[in-house]
Amino acid sequence: MIVYGSRSKELAKDILTDQCPGCGKQNCIDMHVFQKYAHVFWIPVFPMGKTGVCQCDHCKQVLTLKEMPASLAISYENLKARAKTPIWMFSGLAVLAILITIGFISGKQNDEENARLILMPQTGDVFEIKLGSKQYTLYKVAQVEGDSVFVQLNDYETNKVSGLNDLKKETYSEDVLGFSKAELKQMLEKGEIIDIERK
Repeated sequence: MIVYGSRSKELAKDILTDQCPGCGKQNCIDMHVFQKYAHVFWIPVFPMGKTGVCQCDHCKQVLTLKEMPASLAISYENLKARAKTPIWMFSGLAVLAILITIGFISGKQNDEENARLILMPQTGDVFEIKLGSKQYTLYKVAQVEGDSVFVQLNDYETNKVSGLNDLKKETYSEDVLGFSKAELKQMLEKGEIIDIERK
């Protein structure tokens, strides 16, 4: 379950000399500026805009921005212009950028490792195979003789890449298919071999 939503944080507060529209008292209006921000699991992701309210300390009347008379609205705009959005409200975006970078580097390293493994296949290697759209299975290297690689096909297929982990517990056919190392390299380059596991 993903917990997400929005919250607000007070950025600035000022006591105004204006007259309260409710009770008419001077020097008793507190102006507040709030920054609204989106969060995921309570981690701020990005700011969504500023808003404000004013409250009279004497009569306790609270006015939203739409309800403020022009003089109070001007005071709000001045206070809002001085209130800067804190950097920490972008922390979720920074975390996301770091995770994307790590994923990219990890994927590149995995691709380089697969390119190395496909040139020197060993008995027991497991190839994750994409047979077609939403159709995946496993090949297990049974024997390597010179340039020829013989694989056993898994007895089952799955319609999701994530389902391949479950297939690793299943049995393989006794029948074997033969490929040259060059053919396996082409299959990897075309994306037909999506990953190689060597124990």
